[in-house]
Amino acid sequence: MPADGSDIGGVVMAVLIVAGAYLVARLFVDRLHRRFLIVSGLEYVVLGLLLGPLSPRLHLAENMTFAMPFIALTAGWVGLLRGTTMTARELSSLPLGTGRIVIWHHLVPGLLVGLVAAYFLTHITHWSWHFGSIPESGGWRQVAISAAVLGCCAAADSTEPFDLIVKRYRVVGPTAPNLRRAAHLGDVLVILVFGVLFCVYHHAEPGAALTLTPTEWAVVSVVLGGVLGALFTPFVGGEGSSNSRFLALVGIISFASGAAYFLDISPLLVNLALGVVLVRTSHKNRRLRETLADTEPPMRIVLLVIAGVLLEPVPWLPTLVLFLGFVALRLVGKFVASRVISLGTPLRPDLYRGLLAHGEVTIAMAVSFRVVWHGPIADMAYAVVLASVVVHDLIAPRVLRQLLRDLGELTEDRDAEVVEAPDPDAPEPADAPFEEPT
Repeated sequence: MPADGSDIGGVVMAVLIVAGAYLVARLFVDRLHRRFLIVSGLEYVVLGLLLGPLSPRLHLAENMTFAMPFIALTAGWVGLLRGTTMTARELSSLPLGTGRIVIWHHLVPGLLVGLVAAYFLTHITHWSWHFGSIPESGGWRQVAISAAVLGCCAAADSTEPFDLIVKRYRVVGPTAPNLRRAAHLGDVLVILVFGVLFCVYHHAEPGAALTLTPTEWAVVSVVLGGVLGALFTPFVGGEGSSNSRFLALVGIISFASGAAYFLDISPLLVNLALGVVLVRTSHKNRRLRETLADTEPPMRIVLLVIAGVLLEPVPWLPTLVLFLGFVALRLVGKFVASRVISLGTPLRPDLYRGLLAHGEVTIAMAVSFRVVWHGPIADMAYAVVLASVVVHDLIAPRVLRQLLRDLGELTEDRDAEVVEAPDPDAPEPADAPFEEPT
């Protein structure tokens, strides 16, 4: 429905609040995150809650039509960023054992959480005597896609704890960069599976003019991204400035993600394919990746705020049971995966301690799912994912720090150093040892 004056005023107020929150985070909150080892994100989810479900006067939670361009842009940005880093050099230079880490650490938690969640959500209406008032499930398709999305989110990792650790400590040894690359490559694997799920459980409106099989929808998703990547290469491959590349990327991602939402397919998969083609056909792929990396923080903030706005009230007791089961099964799955990959290899059996966080890929998947699928079961699954992201982002950096300390690969606390006059002849220390290969 068209937005009235109050809706427009609410949107303007929301934009101003988000902009103010970003400035405050840049000036103050980032220092607190570095000092106390907390991955940034919780404050923006809370801000989204304040703008959405907890502030009915702004009408943001009631009508999200205005936010669709922002949702499409931010979710697509995550997919494009992962796609542009998937180069032949990246895949060929992976350390020995990385493939085992990626496969087992995503397959075991994902399957374990997905299967148990499917059983729980299928029988939840029969357990109302235990949980109290339980809403109807909304059909087997909603149950199936909700359980599958929970499995994908359980499988997803994050590179953010590694980036936070290196800002606070001096890290030596191969474990941290190897685990970071495994988490990064795992993001691509999860995006592929998530995109296929959108095709298998395609949410077509009744009487839709275009009806395709799941395989055909998967082909459409990949081909659409690839064709758009080839068409848009001239717009980002020139000698323009970073600002011009940024504006071109905004247009490209908005167009590709808008087309994905119109077809009810995954914008993450479409933009992943777009990024793979774009980085291979553009002569300025390094500058393209730099522009994407520089603009990732504000895009992530908008994504987190929107994630909070989209949260709906859910029955607290079954949601709490589902959340506790999600966290426990995810931890068990990662523990088992680490034990399996350590058999007959020099890999440690506790590497799961470095792969607990979720990250923006999980948020992007949850938001993409929430926009397309509605109902009590979908609302519960979305709330569980959001709560898990918050909890794991709070504890993951400290668990990773302890793992690196046990390995002897954490040498100094940068914040504990005594400030001395710099030596003009000494080379500057590298501040980011986890740079992506070009």
